[in-house]
Amino acid sequence: MMRTQLTSIPKTNEAVVVEKNSSHTNKNINDKVNKIMKAKIKYNKKAESEFFVDNSALAGFTGERILYMAVRELIENALDSCETHHILPDISISLKIYDQENDLWIISCQDNGIGIPQEKVPEAVCSFLTSGKYIEKQQRGLFGVGLKMIAAFSTKDTDNPIRVWSKSADEANEYFFELRTDIGTNKPIVLSKKNTANSRDSKIKERHGFRIETVLRARLPPVTKNKIYDYISQTSIINPYANLTFESDDGKINFERRTTVMPNPAREVLPHPAEMDLQTLKKAISNFVNQRITLQGVLSNSFQKLSSDKAKEIISLSKIETKSADKYNEHELINVVNVCKNMRFQSPNTDHLSPINQEIMTTGITSEYVIVVNKEISSNNADKTQENRNLIQTKILKPALTSYSQRTCVVNNRPMIIECGIAYGGDISSFKLFRFANKIPLLYDEGSDVAREVVSEVEINKMGITKKEVKEQFFNPQVKTDRTVELLPLHIFFHICSTKIPYKTAGKESIASEGEMKKYMKACLSDLYRKVSAQIRKELKMKDTENRLRLYKHYIPLIVDAISDSINVDKKKLSDSFTSLVEKHVKKEDFSDDNNHIYEVSEIDNKNTYKNSAAKFEIKNDKISTSKKKVRQNKNINKTDVKQQGQTTMDGFNKKGKRQV
Repeated sequence: MMRTQLTSIPKTNEAVVVEKNSSHTNKNINDKVNKIMKAKIKYNKKAESEFFVDNSALAGFTGERILYMAVRELIENALDSCETHHILPDISISLKIYDQENDLWIISCQDNGIGIPQEKVPEAVCSFLTSGKYIEKQQRGLFGVGLKMIAAFSTKDTDNPIRVWSKSADEANEYFFELRTDIGTNKPIVLSKKNTANSRDSKIKERHGFRIETVLRARLPPVTKNKIYDYISQTSIINPYANLTFESDDGKINFERRTTVMPNPAREVLPHPAEMDLQTLKKAISNFVNQRITLQGVLSNSFQKLSSDKAKEIISLSKIETKSADKYNEHELINVVNVCKNMRFQSPNTDHLSPINQEIMTTGITSEYVIVVNKEISSNNADKTQENRNLIQTKILKPALTSYSQRTCVVNNRPMIIECGIAYGGDISSFKLFRFANKIPLLYDEGSDVAREVVSEVEINKMGITKKEVKEQFFNPQVKTDRTVELLPLHIFFHICSTKIPYKTAGKESIASEGEMKKYMKACLSDLYRKVSAQIRKELKMKDTENRLRLYKHYIPLIVDAISDSINVDKKKLSDSFTSLVEKHVKKEDFSDDNNHIYEVSEIDNKNTYKNSAAKFEIKNDKISTSKKKVRQNKNINKTDVKQQGQTTMDGFNKKGKRQV
């Protein structure tokens, strides 16, 4: 066997240079890595105010939505302040240009709520994560940062202080503050404070109330302005017991109170044991510090639907010793939490929630406020400078039919009440979906909301009308949509109330579908579709009657011209006679159709009164008797007739088993 000899190839000058360069590069990389490893990482602490200002999107204060969010937060705080003590709200809000060149706006809001005690005003207005809303209770706010965001943005973008007037229900005097937020430390800066009771600077005339004024830097495009108008008008729909006044550079409008009936105030509720975690349990124990109480007593007094016997069972299953509640370590407490996670409890209470209820919601949707532009003034520039002339004004829509439905469910171990209202016809000319959560309107992100999913998935035939009939009778060339229901003159209202709304974002604009929410929302909407079906059928019949009358009246002049000369009768009298005859004929047909429909319905109802078992038995006997008759007929074929034709018995039938004629 021959072996090949391997010879080494000598290095050239170029190879030596490349090798030196690569080693030099590796050395530089190693030096850089060593420097990075030796560098110390700096850990900084950021104040709560600085965090929220840097991440303002968490609270919805972004771009062109700043003024919209400011108006929204001020109105929500004012409504909460009034409803907490069952006070009929009187709220005035103003948004006017302060410096147009620099996009500065002055915004103010005043209410007749319970006010804020004077020693709590600076922190309540300027310090983030300081609020009275961090409890288990249905309320409009989510984080309690809305008013603080307004104060922080005013401090960040302008040199104007936040001006506050507060007259607490527990105090006789009114106090005035000038404040700013120290964004770096999350602490309020009190520029001035004085007692303004019985002075010229007093702003609050009622026994209690709150007023705030501030300057914000933001742009207000037409889209955002319309959103502000929509928010205020929809707030008046879901809160018809409130008197709202809105003033802007376009004019001043008032949404008057339409009822003095208010919903029962929401109440604080104990957490449900199914939602227990280690932190919740430790917090419950800390509420009984310096008190001689057992863990059994803590559990039964800190959680709903958890009796003393149930708490004793939980401790027994946890296999821990009986001792004072503050003597347990975390390992023992986590055993209690694990037992609660695997144990069944009764559904949570719903009596602490505050739904709108049928009477109030019906009042709101039967007198729906909308803001419209006064075209006569907007087209004439001279009129804009005149006093008491508004560029905007309100209009009330009166529907032909309204209805209401309600469901109660449990989502994530928290009770939830779903309310649905519907308004059809009358002044309503187009489709619109209204979404509310804890009595506040949701205007953005409708496409991703659970209410939009429900409307899309509930079939239109629940109304007793087909898609074809809707497209024929309610077709509107200006409405471009693939959804049949959006062709109807229909307003749908969804309101969801709970201690914790499953919002998709921190901006509180759309609701996620969790648990059986969608199922109960569909049930509510299906109920309302069935209730509105009679009105729709009535309108369809009226339209059909009008079409027939129009058709008949179209031919009446032709008939009159053809026969008037031959019978020598006045054309006008003959035309009136024909018209009267046609109208009576059409009305008679409609009346007979209604009677037939009533007869058919009553006949069906009478038949349905029989017992189902008896009806099934009769139907079954009828089927058996008819089948037996057919068998006998097949067996009793005249065999003599068949034989006379020279055929067998089977020859008398074709291949499909039918007898040949």
